[in-house]
Amino acid sequence: MLIAFDIGNTHIVTGVFDTNGNLLLNFRVSSKENLTEDELFSYLKNIADFNNVELKNVDGVIISSVVPSLVTIFKYLSKKYFSIDPIIVGLDLKLPFSFSKEMNPDGFGADRIIGITEALKIHPEKNLVVFDFGTATTYEILKNGVYIGGGILPGINMSINSLFGNTAKLPKVSFEKPTTIMGRNTVEQIKAGVFFGYIGQIKEIIKEIKKHLDNPLVLSTGGLGLLVSNEIDDINEFIPELSIKGLYTLYQMNK
Repeated sequence: MLIAFDIGNTHIVTGVFDTNGNLLLNFRVSSKENLTEDELFSYLKNIADFNNVELKNVDGVIISSVVPSLVTIFKYLSKKYFSIDPIIVGLDLKLPFSFSKEMNPDGFGADRIIGITEALKIHPEKNLVVFDFGTATTYEILKNGVYIGGGILPGINMSINSLFGNTAKLPKVSFEKPTTIMGRNTVEQIKAGVFFGYIGQIKEIIKEIKKHLDNPLVLSTGGLGLLVSNEIDDINEFIPELSIKGLYTLYQMNK
C-alpha cells in the first residue's frame, strides 16, 4: 500500500493506493506551515478509519511539494508512523520524459513533474499540452516525450484575490460563468471580466502553442479545471486526479 502526498501552496492532497494502483482514499487539507506530523497523521488516520481503509499495510510513501518548509514534517510523519524513508519528487528521480537541449530545468516544480508523468502514462504516443489550474496556472508542452517548454500565469483565484485586495471598493467574487458579458452592476461586471478574460487568455495560449506543435492533445487538471475545460473546445480531456495518480506512477518507476 502506498501513501502519496501532493503538497501545494493552497492544499495538501493525500492519496492512498492499494498494491494494484487503485485509489482507495483521496482527500485534501489546507496547507499550513505550522502543522505537525502528529496533526497530519491524525487527519490521515481519522479519514482512513471513516472510509474503512487500513493503514497497517503501508510499505511506501512518496512526497511532492512546492512548499519546501513542509517537506521535513512529512518526512517525520513517514519515519515516525510507518518507519519508511519516503521518496521525494525531484529531477534526480527516473522520469518518463526528458528536457530539450534548449531548456534549463533548474527549479522545475515537483507538481509539474507528476502531472507530466501521468499524462504520458495515459497518452504515451501523443504530443501533449497539460494545463494545471491550481494556485498558479501552469502549462507544459511535450513533443515525442520531450519537454520543449511551458508557461506559468496567475491562477484564477489569485487573480480575483489580487483585484479584491488591491482596490478599496471592489468586492470579492466567485469564479463562475455569468449570464452575460454586459454586467449591469459592479459584481456582474467583475464576474464577466474575470471569467471571459481568463477563458480568452487560455484560448489564446492554446492557439499560439498549436503554431509550434502539430496536432497536440490538450489535457487539464486542477481545482477549477473542469469549469474552464467546459468552455474551451480545444481542451480534449479533464483529468481531476492527474497529479495524485502521477505520484503512484512515479513511485512505481523509482521504488
